[in-house]
Amino acid sequence: MILKDVLVSMPESKVLFREKVDGTTYVYYRTRTYRNKKGQPTNDVVAIGKKDNKTGKLIPNPRYFELFPASNHLNPKVPTPKLVQTTGSVVAMKDIANQTELLSTLKHCLPTKWEQVLATAFYMVSEGNVMMYISDWFENNNVDFTAHMVDVDCSRLFASITEEEKRLFFSEWIKCRGEQEYIAYDITSISTYSQNIVTAEWGYNRDNDSLPQINFGMFYGVTSNMPVYYQTYSGSIPDKMCLEFMMSTAKDLGIMNTSFVFDCGFVTEDNFCFMYENNISFITAMPGNRSEATKLIDMVKNSIEKSGNRIREYDVYGVKHTISMYGREINVHIYFDQARRLFETNEIYAYIDKLEAELKHLSKSKHVTKRHKDYFIIDEQSKSSFSYELDTQKLDDKLSRAGYFILLSYNLNLSSEEVLKIYREKDCIEKNFDQFKNGLDFKRLKTHQNKTMDGKMFVGFIALILRTYMKHLIKKNNDLNKLTFEKILIELKKIKTVTMSNNTKMLMPLSKLQKDIINTLSMDEVMLQI
Repeated sequence: MILKDVLVSMPESKVLFREKVDGTTYVYYRTRTYRNKKGQPTNDVVAIGKKDNKTGKLIPNPRYFELFPASNHLNPKVPTPKLVQTTGSVVAMKDIANQTELLSTLKHCLPTKWEQVLATAFYMVSEGNVMMYISDWFENNNVDFTAHMVDVDCSRLFASITEEEKRLFFSEWIKCRGEQEYIAYDITSISTYSQNIVTAEWGYNRDNDSLPQINFGMFYGVTSNMPVYYQTYSGSIPDKMCLEFMMSTAKDLGIMNTSFVFDCGFVTEDNFCFMYENNISFITAMPGNRSEATKLIDMVKNSIEKSGNRIREYDVYGVKHTISMYGREINVHIYFDQARRLFETNEIYAYIDKLEAELKHLSKSKHVTKRHKDYFIIDEQSKSSFSYELDTQKLDDKLSRAGYFILLSYNLNLSSEEVLKIYREKDCIEKNFDQFKNGLDFKRLKTHQNKTMDGKMFVGFIALILRTYMKHLIKKNNDLNKLTFEKILIELKKIKTVTMSNNTKMLMPLSKLQKDIINTLSMDEVMLQI
């Protein structure tokens, strides 16, 4: 039953009516009457529903039940409202868990814990990862599949999740993917104030935090738009050292016959040889400071801008060559982007101006560094002073290569256009990291023990799957894709059910936007009332 089917008697006093052009009459209740600073009489009002034009009675909204919790304006034979709870966000996430097979996977792999894991993940999507408020969330949301939880229950849950359970989950979750797809791989850092987490160490921090950190490596399905697998590492281990372990672990879990996409930070001889020897297909970028990159750009820069080389979708030019790298054949795709050239040219000149300003300041002392000598000819006249002039030849060489970039592909059959499309889709993992660290509030580890940290990261990964897939569905709707995820959550939280005195439940009337969100997420509207 929808709540609009229930009519209550209109309050006898303190009521105001405002009729709209479409004939709808909104009803407001005066909560306070007073005089303003000018001595003029005024009042505060809140909307309590709409007037039913046929009967003259009130179609109540949630605020009505807050103002009149004990009153009974209904017929005595009709059950009275006793509880109003949010139902939209919980039902939405449960539907997503069903659609993605996440729910069945959790039930299979964590048969005694799945209810608490799922409820805690729902809370993280809705409110973030500070567990102290989960009791309030349970009171305000209709969570019908597990008992009420408090923050201590969360700590116990996190500590109870074993490595065997996580490994079984990942193995089964990978099977749910079904399709073979390109998988993006990258690492980010997550900081902590705790001194008790063993793997938290000082290292390269991507958020520029002066704190110890753990490293968080993740596989993300480019086609399915789904997080696939993650692993945490000691914070001091460089990214390039993790690739072999991550790939070996992925193979053990069943990720096979898959091509990987990663950035140039992983380009080392050891990593390439490992990928070659295990016949793992990959796409990556060639670091621009390698001597091979300079030679390849110089080889094509006078001939690349031809109509036959233009990739229309991205407005760039691209050519393919095969070279030998670390003893194996690999395709190099060299691209030229005119817009990128303009941007990089401006960046180079700005950097030159910065260096020159530094040299003017340092001219009476001897603190010239190598980066100054890269672009300036330094004449050290004495131990305490020097002169300088711009090395125009070096600068012109640098400018002549502005706008070029190179991608490497171990799949020799892909065209330059296909390689560029796949590599550009790699930014999905960066957006996923942003969702995890900012959307789910995992920029800091808000736990202080190693055991609870591991379990909390796992539940956070479950929350990330839910949030990512919801965003993916919303993005496909042209009418909703301009809304932020936070706005979508706000609208879902507005969807409420009223539990009556006879324990039946009724759904509050839905707005057009709420109905659009429900349809886009493929939710069953009937489930909102259960």
